[in-house]
Amino acid sequence: MVRWLLLCVLLVVVNVQADGVARSALNVLLAKKAVIMDLAIHNQAIFAVGERGIILSSIDKGSSWEQIASPVDVTLTSIAFTTNGHGWVVGHESTILHSSDNGVSWQIEKYQPENERYYLTTRFISEQHGFVLATDGELWETLDGGSSWQLTVLSVEDWYQNHLFGIEKIGDSALVVAERGGVFNLKEGQQQWQVVASPYEGSYFGVIKLGENFLIYGMSGHVFLLNAQSLAWKQIDAKTDQFLLDATLSVDGQTVLVVGRGGIILIINAKGELVKKIERKNRVDFTSVVLQGDDVYLASMVGGVEKISLTSLMNDGGE
Repeated sequence: MVRWLLLCVLLVVVNVQADGVARSALNVLLAKKAVIMDLAIHNQAIFAVGERGIILSSIDKGSSWEQIASPVDVTLTSIAFTTNGHGWVVGHESTILHSSDNGVSWQIEKYQPENERYYLTTRFISEQHGFVLATDGELWETLDGGSSWQLTVLSVEDWYQNHLFGIEKIGDSALVVAERGGVFNLKEGQQQWQVVASPYEGSYFGVIKLGENFLIYGMSGHVFLLNAQSLAWKQIDAKTDQFLLDATLSVDGQTVLVVGRGGIILIINAKGELVKKIERKNRVDFTSVVLQGDDVYLASMVGGVEKISLTSLMNDGGE
């Protein structure tokens, strides 16, 4: 489970005081070279979160980066914004940070190192309705913009509580993907998440909306389309055995970029067809990707954020 291993690598930078009080992230000159775990675009600005509690933003399309004060120094794994200017960041030590000013400043919403849980992904589907996915099958949900959170534990079997990695919603159908082939579906009107039979027993690291289908990606180059209503599966031949860790959708909904280990970048069209497979010469392990117009922003384990054009990727692989 490479995505989980990448997160574990960053445990070496976690510093928790004996009394459990959070330490603010240090403001460092080389913050823009930090290992970034997630990227997000909000109000045309690009945000990045990663090791040592570092939060970065760029308002000039990645030409320069500013470190934003962070109240924790633990690894931050995911960032999301709502249309009303609120932002959410999650990370190790059961950390949830909140911003009410479009990401200018951040405050601790939750920090509980004694729980020994890692929050891996956050996703808001409306201004009030959001989720946090965590280790050991923990799915936290808010219906009031983060004022309160309710816990549901998802597991394929009663004795096994798996790590949850991705969540997406299409119409009235929501989907969570997890390790060891764990897939869970909830349709409006249902009270409990239902286990979806998976054609693959390896871990899924993410899911993204593609038309009326969920595009699911994970270990060993496995990519699937899962219809949001019928829950019928269709495998996409990704022509790679690399682990796939993140994906982004173009504004027009016509192009999905999937990235992962070994410098792999997959370009998939709206029909779920592989248009192009790219393997960067440096074989760097990508951790996150976002797309803004023709600009592609890539985070990797070498640190920092790389900017290339989608046109260049399509023409010559961005080399």
